[in-house]
Amino acid sequence: MVKRDMLRSSWTRVLSKKQIIRDFSFGELNGKVSLLKILELTAPMRRVMDGDDVVLADTGYCWLQLALDGSHYWFTAMFDEQDRFIQLYVDVTGGNEALAEDPVFEDMYLDYVVYGSRVFELDRDELDEAYSLGEITKEQYERALADGEKMFRDLTQNTERIKAFFGERFEELKRDLEASDGAGSAGAGKSGIKSAEEKRT
Repeated sequence: MVKRDMLRSSWTRVLSKKQIIRDFSFGELNGKVSLLKILELTAPMRRVMDGDDVVLADTGYCWLQLALDGSHYWFTAMFDEQDRFIQLYVDVTGGNEALAEDPVFEDMYLDYVVYGSRVFELDRDELDEAYSLGEITKEQYERALADGEKMFRDLTQNTERIKAFFGERFEELKRDLEASDGAGSAGAGKSGIKSAEEKRT
């Protein structure tokens, strides 16, 4: 299984970014929440969603990620350069290491997207293929399906409430990101916020 991180260190499309990561709690679960603003990239990232040609990443766009330790979901909400919500992408994971300085998750292939008022399941074929090739166990396969069914149900029944929740987190983190302008790279401080600006050459 592929491991992915909150800093998105393997994202070569993005040449320059600004990002903050801070501690986050939801009920009894703890983890991290992050806002990444794209400053420069090689080319816009586009996908077709529900028949629409949708830009998901471009200059000035922001990606908000949220991960809780012990959870099997990794949330990424995407916003355009005018702070408009684009979509919510949910990875089903094999587990999150969400208390690390740079949280990581094991990608279990199965994904869900909230776009407009609809919820879509993606990459079920990749999950099936991974199981048929022996890349994941029967237990992992069945758990991913069960986690996926639960997430699809929750997203479908609470679409607007969930979008509003991530919109609120975006506004909070956007203020933090703007406040960190000019700070350069910094470690986690008393506020639990870590900021970093990175440019690839």
